[in-house]
This record gives sequence, structure tokens and C-alpha cells, in this order.
Amino acid sequence: MSSVVDSAKGAVERGKTGFADARERWTWLDHLINTFQRYNDRRGNLYAASISFNGILALVPIVMVVFAIAGFVLASQPDLLRDLQDAVVENMPEGMGDQINDLINSAVDQRAAVGVVGLLGAAFTGIGWISGVRAGMTEMWGGRVNRNPVMSKVWDLITFALLGIAFAVTMAITALGNSGLTTEVLSWVGLDDASWAPTVVRAVSIAVSVLASTLLFTFVMSRLPLVQLPFRNTLKGGLLTAIAFEIVKTVGGIYLESVLSGPAGVTFGPIIGLLVFAYLASRIVLYAAAWCATDPINEAYQVETEDEIPPPVLVSPNYEVHPAPRPSTLVAVAGIGAAASAFVGWLLRR
Repeated sequence: MSSVVDSAKGAVERGKTGFADARERWTWLDHLINTFQRYNDRRGNLYAASISFNGILALVPIVMVVFAIAGFVLASQPDLLRDLQDAVVENMPEGMGDQINDLINSAVDQRAAVGVVGLLGAAFTGIGWISGVRAGMTEMWGGRVNRNPVMSKVWDLITFALLGIAFAVTMAITALGNSGLTTEVLSWVGLDDASWAPTVVRAVSIAVSVLASTLLFTFVMSRLPLVQLPFRNTLKGGLLTAIAFEIVKTVGGIYLESVLSGPAGVTFGPIIGLLVFAYLASRIVLYAAAWCATDPINEAYQVETEDEIPPPVLVSPNYEVHPAPRPSTLVAVAGIGAAASAFVGWLLRR
């Protein structure tokens, strides 16, 4: 029995030694393990849940603002506006198209009021969302940074607006890559009928999408944490995040299609899909932040938080001392007791 125990202990020790050697030999493995450890130690899942909730709250006013602007711009071109509306409704999950359609109609018909309300709502919810993203990403870098309570809200609002512009540019680049531009270029050179043409078109669209997402996430990784980072130090993290998002979009579409086919999916499908995508996106961003934070080239940019020294504890017990009675008091008490006993005895004899 002892030999079996000894062999098991020896196998465990050899496994630990081999694992340590592998981490020293392959730096990418050590970096990956440090990323997961940093994410777990810094409560990544808790921050991801908070970011997802605030992001969903900010989505509705953003949609209101977008279509209020579209209503102003395309008021004189109703056919083009209708095509835009149909394209958005068709790409919505099943069961959510009618709601989005009604929301778009209200936003266009009452574009002035909806635009103002949407702007106020987007500013309020956007500040909360950006603040949560900043806190979560900064936490991956080692801790918290004290900020001015007023100016922090101003900078968060400016960052939210810049991020919205960057996201719009990214969507425009992605749409350009997914348009028929590649097919048209192939037709110019007479290769549109080739058997490998669809593969080339698909590869180009994916490459353009990954490039646009890389630029967006590089901006996010370098500017959202409260750390002064150069862009070049976050390019790798931005590229990995973009690739992860492409995988999630592909695999997530297959997963949601299987989920939405069930009875619960028909009823709660849009909500489930939105929550799942928001949570996965938040986790990917925080994992990417942890990856950048544990990269050896970013060792000098770690957030150093001062340990809070607790105030000294003053222990001052109160002792209540009862002084010993005086001899005269004892004699008086004994006399009173004797007199009471004699009186009770006389009553009993009577």
C-alpha cells in the first residue's frame, strides 16, 4: 500500500515539475496561464456581468438616436429610409422584428422628441457603461485609480462619443468588405466565374472585418484603461480580440439557431441571444485586457495601489470594581437578620 502511495506522490511531483518546465520553455503558455489567473483574481466574471447589464441598458437610447438622425437626414427620401428600416428588421432575431419596426417608426415620426430623449438617455446610460468598462479593464492592470468625481463623468462621456464614432467607422469598413466590391473587382479582371471566386470573396470580407475590429479593439485596449499605454503595446491584444469576436459570431450564430428552435427560445430567444452575446463580448474584452496586462512588455505600466493601513484599534476595557463592605456594615446586617429570625419564631409559637 505504501508503495502505491509513494508512486502516486512521485507522479504528482513529476507532473508539477514538468508543468513548471513547460512554462519556462514556452513563454506563450506562461503568458496564457497568467492571463487566466489575473482574470480570476481580479473578479473578471463579476465585471463582465455588470458591463453586460449596463451595455444592454445603453442600447435602446442609442438605437433611438440613430434613427432620429436617419429620420432627419432621409426625411426627403422615404424610399431609402424604408430600405434601411427593412434591412435592419430582417437582420433582427426572430420575434424581435415587430418591436424594432415599431421603435423605428416612432423614432422617425417623432424624430425631434425621440432624438432629444435618446441623447439624454444615451448620455446617462453611456457614462455608466463606460465607467464600468474602465473600472473592469483597469482592475485587470492591478487595481483602482482615484478619479475626480466631476471630470471623470465628462471624460467618460467624451470617450463614449469617440467610441461610438470609432464603432461606426468600423461598421462602415466591415460593410464595405461585405459588399459586392470584391465581386465587382473580380468581374473587371474576368475571374468572377472561377470556382474559387466565392472563397476569395469570403476570405476578403473576413480579413476586412478582422482588420476593422483590430483597429477598434486596439483603441479600446490602449485608451479605456486608466493606464498610459502606447498603441503598439496593445496591437497584439487587439488582433486576438478581433479574431475571438469573429469566432464568437460564427459559433454563436450556430448556437443561437439551435437554442431558438426550442419552446423557450421562441418566447425568450431575442433576450437570451442579446444577453449571451453581451456577456461573451464583455468577457472577451476583459480577457484581452488581462492578456495585455500580463504581457512582459507592459510590466512598467502596472497600476500600483497603496495598501490602506487600517486605523489603530484602541482597546480600553472598563473594569467595575465592587469594594469590600466595612465590618460595621456586616455587624449591622447580622443583627437585623437575628432580630428578624427571633420575631418569626415568636410568631410561630403564638
